[in-house]
Amino acid sequence: MSNRKSIHLTIAEKYDILEMRSKGESPQSAMEKYGIARATLYRIYAQSEKIEKQYGSSMGFRPDTKRLIRRTVDVDRVIHQWYLRCKERSVQITEAELQGRALEINKKIRGYPCFKAGRAWLLGFKERFNITNADIRETVPFDTESAAAVAFAVDFNRLLHERRIALRNVFNVVYTTIMWKIVPERTCIMDHAKSTENLEMCEDYVTAVFCANATGCRKLPVLLIGTEPDVHALYNYDTEAFSTIYKSKENACMDSTIFKDWYENLFLELVKARQRENAPTEQHLLLLDNAMSLHNLDDLHDLDRSVTVMSLPVNVSPLRQPMNRGIISCFKRKYRIELLKTTMPITVGGTEEELIDVHKEISMWDCCRIVHDAWLSVEDAILTNSWDSLLTVRNVQSIEVTEKWEADINDVLGMLIDLPGCKECEEIDVFNWFSIENQYNIVQKKCVEEVLQEFKDNPVNIDNIDDEAGPSRAKISKRS
Repeated sequence: MSNRKSIHLTIAEKYDILEMRSKGESPQSAMEKYGIARATLYRIYAQSEKIEKQYGSSMGFRPDTKRLIRRTVDVDRVIHQWYLRCKERSVQITEAELQGRALEINKKIRGYPCFKAGRAWLLGFKERFNITNADIRETVPFDTESAAAVAFAVDFNRLLHERRIALRNVFNVVYTTIMWKIVPERTCIMDHAKSTENLEMCEDYVTAVFCANATGCRKLPVLLIGTEPDVHALYNYDTEAFSTIYKSKENACMDSTIFKDWYENLFLELVKARQRENAPTEQHLLLLDNAMSLHNLDDLHDLDRSVTVMSLPVNVSPLRQPMNRGIISCFKRKYRIELLKTTMPITVGGTEEELIDVHKEISMWDCCRIVHDAWLSVEDAILTNSWDSLLTVRNVQSIEVTEKWEADINDVLGMLIDLPGCKECEEIDVFNWFSIENQYNIVQKKCVEEVLQEFKDNPVNIDNIDDEAGPSRAKISKRS
């Protein structure tokens, strides 16, 4: 008599076994996974039609949607389409983010009941879709990343010395997303957006390109990429009131065409102007983000041999580059303070409805103006100190700067007290508001929403999802 312990499988587990077979996995793998005998496995195979029908009923599907059920559990293809959307938008994905989004997508499309998105799945997913470590950032141990960062700093300083590049000619450029109309939690604006299921307005975002030099004396105008038409044509306002450059693109994301336009028509123009003044032979250096391989560095270098273009190594965190060491966070705090001031004094002493209406009327022109003002107000000392971890020798005095998080939070709380429907907002709400993009990856979220909608509309042809937002061919307008 057999001593094998009786195994009771749920309908979901039996359905998972059928899916393993449909994917070409061996019977042995199913037997080992669920601890069942070969005879039990064959009985499940024989009852496949009944099991699929029961599983469909338990998941709320109609009896005639057998094909939809099979497509629903094929989460890999949906996740791959999400990854492609992110890649098209130049969003760097980490392994942990891919696994987290895989779990989220699997749950939302009612996929594999036992799906874990573990290490084995991750490696298989990357192999199946020919995804390399350059495409998805591996989790690098802290010690390894730190050692790579130190080695890069040594090489970076050696290059500056060998090519005699002055620090005033050393620049860093990054691009980041800004949720340009977001407001703090526990304000009447956010409460109204949630109650009316109209969070789209608060979640609208732009991509902003920032560039400044190592001595803090040169800040290039910010380039904004948004979905609205050109602000110069859309609004009958004085666009000379700000230096912000605006670019319209369907998905509001950076691409190689826009970056090359920025490099040629803005950065190189600055270099040439400097050379025409009094330094025709001076060398310049531009440090790029390593988030995505948008740019062929050799092509950029060929445009002007007096400029060295380089990027951080892939095993060094983008958070170590100067712009991400206090400059961007300072800008975003100042931007949001200016955004709040835009509603004042119009709504001080007014009603909640008036404040909500004023917020609705804030336009992309206002965004460009606020970006201009906030960028100007980033202190030179913050621009300078952000390079300290990368530069070993300075020809300027490093200035100690304590970022004014607490003071900025108190300023905002003081303003919120005067606005209707905002008195309940607390310190933690303002703190989270200042750094909302770090906690709330809006581009990844939008990509999830897009592929889920495509899957809902046409689950059978999920592989044919087509993003029509191709590279923009328009040129960046030069500004005097």
